[in-house]
Amino acid sequence: MKAISNILNISIFALLLLSCGSKENASRPQTGYLFVFGDDSCHCITYDDTPIFSTDNTNSSLFYNDIATVQGRDGNWGYINRKGECKLPATYERATVFSEGMAWVIKQGDMPGAINEKGDIKISLRDNHAVRVFMEGRAAVAIVKKKQVLWGFLDKNGNEIVKPQYKTVSDFRLGLAAVQNMEGKWGYINLNGESIIECLYDAAYPFNDSGLAIVKADKKYHVINRDGSIARSHNYDEMIPDGLWARVRSDKLWGWCDENGQTIIAPQFEECRAFNQADLAPVRIRGKWGYVDRKGKVVIKRQFTEAYPFIDGCAAVKTGTVWGFIDTKGCFTVNPQYDYISQDYLYQAMGLGCSMSTLQIK
Repeated sequence: MKAISNILNISIFALLLLSCGSKENASRPQTGYLFVFGDDSCHCITYDDTPIFSTDNTNSSLFYNDIATVQGRDGNWGYINRKGECKLPATYERATVFSEGMAWVIKQGDMPGAINEKGDIKISLRDNHAVRVFMEGRAAVAIVKKKQVLWGFLDKNGNEIVKPQYKTVSDFRLGLAAVQNMEGKWGYINLNGESIIECLYDAAYPFNDSGLAIVKADKKYHVINRDGSIARSHNYDEMIPDGLWARVRSDKLWGWCDENGQTIIAPQFEECRAFNQADLAPVRIRGKWGYVDRKGKVVIKRQFTEAYPFIDGCAAVKTGTVWGFIDTKGCFTVNPQYDYISQDYLYQAMGLGCSMSTLQIK
């Protein structure tokens, strides 16, 4: 699981751009169940460890609109329903989750394309490098031109809405996407590809429900409005959105500030992970993980090798080499016994969106 932790750390900025959306897209899975792996099997269980079904798959996404993406022992991908029954057979070399009614797949010998939930090809791609799932009716798509990867957007009919021209793009949230130009500067475009906020920033996160976004420019972090005006500026070494709050780093230690920029929990932890919508968040103290409340008080003592944010009152933790789940009192609801947990669950717990939302074509 160390590899997953490293991926999470490396990818945190890019994946934080995949923020919450409607229940039908890949930023918000259905909850009430867990995918865990042990005894050479994939087990779907409830939060109190009641078995739902088991399969011989080696990898699985969570459920999105009652469909999960699964990988068989031969390496091919398919789809199952909430009962563990085959929805679409594992005939795809690569596949994403379904989002807004479509998923991207590649079959051996075929062009990559978008399928509907019946497996019908709705869009075919040619000469593309990568594509991401649909969010707010747009799919980010990449080509390679003169050895450079360029990103743009397609609509659900396969029409090019934004010509591939950006070094990196986020998915759309609340009608805006963050885009990085070829000079490395970030700004925002709308669903039609029109520039709404000029590419001026060294980093740019999505706008939250209050209409504010965190950006970085000239080695300082700023909070901006949707018109690009600066609401306030900060001197933190790093700021990462956490709902209406932000995780902040100062002098190599982590804490939190609120939406007004006021320090709520002073930077004091070696590492911290998101509250998201919960009242507790994981923090690392002297090499071990525990949990603090929104006042910064340690309420679950440092004891875990790994600890992830709560989803619906349940959090994944690692004790020694095995994984289990705890409730908000720190009591195990699923005893530590599993070899690993669905990587997609860990990404969602971190607020990073779906781990299977990109189809790498070339």
